[in-house]
Amino acid sequence: MKLNRNELRGVVVIGTVISLRLLGIFLIIPVFSIYATNYEGATLSSAGVAFGIYALTQSLLQIPFGMASDRFGRKPVIVSGLLIFCLGSILCGFADNIWELIATRALQGSGAIGAVAIASLGDSTRNEVRAQSFMLTGMIIGTAFIISLIIGPVLAGKFGFESLFFILSALGLMAVFVTVFMFPELPKKKARDRKEILLKLREPEMGKILSSTFITSLCLNLVLFIYPLDWKNIGTSPQDLWSVYLVILAPSALLANAYIRISETRKKLKQATRFGLFFLVAAFLIYLLRASDSTTLYLAGAVFFLGYSIFQSILPAFVTQRVSSENRGVVSGFFNLANFMGACVGGMSAGILYETHQSLPLIFGLLFLILWNFVGLPGPPLEQAEEE
Repeated sequence: MKLNRNELRGVVVIGTVISLRLLGIFLIIPVFSIYATNYEGATLSSAGVAFGIYALTQSLLQIPFGMASDRFGRKPVIVSGLLIFCLGSILCGFADNIWELIATRALQGSGAIGAVAIASLGDSTRNEVRAQSFMLTGMIIGTAFIISLIIGPVLAGKFGFESLFFILSALGLMAVFVTVFMFPELPKKKARDRKEILLKLREPEMGKILSSTFITSLCLNLVLFIYPLDWKNIGTSPQDLWSVYLVILAPSALLANAYIRISETRKKLKQATRFGLFFLVAAFLIYLLRASDSTTLYLAGAVFFLGYSIFQSILPAFVTQRVSSENRGVVSGFFNLANFMGACVGGMSAGILYETHQSLPLIFGLLFLILWNFVGLPGPPLEQAEEE
């Protein structure tokens, strides 16, 4: 089954709004840990706080934003969140020391529209094509991710790290324009059913989904903080990191989305989660070898993003397939709460652990991956219903 014309248009527009905001965020990620340590008063630990505090405020505000979108509509809440993001980005550009950067990064993260965007995608598509919609959105975001990781180091080296924050603001304003003039008309929602929300959150499978997004996000932010530092340690300049990210993202860009589509068609998404976990564990084990050469770093990075890309497409789909439209914003808020809380823990702990010993962030992440295996991997409700 394929997306119809209205669904495809909605997915493209919503995906564009998400990717414009994330394009800016991704611009600073590949070089953040390197440049943040240059601020007055900065250490690796405080740079980690500046890295992770964005995710902390995002996580705390996901549920309020999701609830507001259920009540007032998706579009006005998305516009409000984007404007907060733009203001925070501008102030980040004027930060003179690490503490000002931490404070303005907290404000930047207060535009928490992730849950609202996921709910909007769920509202605009049918259950049977939900994973496809998130796969297509993932392709749009993935393209933005690749572009930003390539040009971010170049722009930071040429115009200065601070200039990236002003670019973030400009991209955020573009997303506001797209939302105001192109956002799809979504079906009207019934009154929120609080009983359904509580029942869904108590389901064991929902617990597995929330645990999965927490752990994948934690591992992603651990890797994104320490990865550029390890390349710097073997003599790679920040401006040259674009070629590194191009190489390690190529396998996931070429293979992951096609694999998800085939898995959904054959109703094998549960199997896809097993492969995703296998790749993440393999990446951390390869990285722990710490051969201090480019081959190990290239291989670990490529395997990691292959595994992460699988979960990036299917976890949001699993959530929206399990809840009705009128409660989708709230439940998506809990999903994004887990997602950004994982990012916060991963980002903040990475600096502290790396400063203590370079292998500790990897051991920390690997322990969570082992724990995940005992908690259990989630599965799509449609496949589970057929098995029953």
